[in-house]
Formats: sequence, structure tokens, C-alpha cells
Amino acid sequence: MRVSTALLTIASTALVASGSVAPFTETFELGDSNWTAATGPATWNATGSIDNSAYISGSVDLNNAGPFGMTVLRGHGDLNASGGAFVGNYLASGVTTIEFDIRQNSGFDLGLALRVASPLNSPALNVSAGQLAASGQWVHLSFDLFFGNPLMTLEGPPTPDFYNAVMSSIGNLQVSAARPDGLSTPLIVDFDLDNVQITPTPGGTALLGLGCLVATRRRRS
Repeated sequence: MRVSTALLTIASTALVASGSVAPFTETFELGDSNWTAATGPATWNATGSIDNSAYISGSVDLNNAGPFGMTVLRGHGDLNASGGAFVGNYLASGVTTIEFDIRQNSGFDLGLALRVASPLNSPALNVSAGQLAASGQWVHLSFDLFFGNPLMTLEGPPTPDFYNAVMSSIGNLQVSAARPDGLSTPLIVDFDLDNVQITPTPGGTALLGLGCLVATRRRRS
């Protein structure tokens, strides 16, 4: 059966109305892009990243980290971080992964995570990197945002409805680090961040919506 132009138009309109998110990579070439560190603006560095390009950094005392780690760098929509490129409906846009390059100088291999939250900072979910980040070198980390990822923790009921509520309104990305086991003294650590990348699935939600419309049409015919 051929799908009518009307159905394609409806599906496309639904995607636009949902607040779709385009593929984007923040390279910090022109400044800190309004990203922040734990206690204030991030520090911008013109060179020295993994490809000797620009990057941002921030310092924290990891001894102050709680059981879920400590936010070290953040991109918040309310501060127009990256011009709002990371803000929107991830669910409708088919956003599947967020990646970045990061470096830390703690002297320990650290567990890192990404917190993805609404503009009001809740509801939210956390995704562990699934690997330790070695000290003193740039590492590339990728975070899988699929529901059911065993490395994901929902800050609420572990249900599809709660996951959908988080993913349909994103305005806050937080990179966090865990405190090393046995640490009982101050540990000031510098964290460097570059190439924060968001990857929607091209047309994924549009095709899903279109499939539902076609199925409805078939049932009615």
C-alpha cells in the first residue's frame, strides 16, 4: 500500500511539534559555551584537548562526593549552554547516545556517569560509563540512553512511563564522578571536557509515528 502525502505531513508535523533535537557536537572552540563547573563558570582553555583543540575544565574536591557521585561539569538549558542545542524532546527525536572526551588528574581510575534531567533538574536518569577513566589521559566515553540499559538508573519508578517523562523534556546534562574507595582526605581533581556529542536516530520517531498511522488506516479499511 502506498502511504499518502497527508500521512507523511501529519507524521512530520508531529515530530516538529515535539521539540526535535538535531545532531550536534560541542567543541568549545569559541569559549565555554555557558557550561559550568561545580562552583561556577567552567574554565576555557584554547588548546590542549585530545586533538590539541580547545576544551573546558573544572575542579572539585572528590572527598565531598555523595553516594551517587559529584557533578563536575554541567550544560544547563536555563544558562543557554551550547545555545540550547542539547535541550528538547530526546524521546521524539530518537536520541540514543551522548558521547564526550574527558580527562582527570586524580591519580586514581575513576568511575564517571552522565545525568540527564529536565530543565527543573527532575525527573532525571543516570547512566554509568561502564568503564573506569584512567588518570592523566583523555578517554572517550559513550552513554547508551536506551530504556533497559543495565547501566542506567532512573530517579523514580523503573518504568517506561517514567523513562518517557524524563526523555521527553531534557534541559540539563551533568557529568559526575565517584569518590575513590577509602578516600578520607581532600582530593582536588581537575576535570577536562571536550567534544560533547548528541546523536539522534535520523527519522526514527517519524517512522514509528507513521507506522502507527498506517496500521490505524489498515484496521479501518
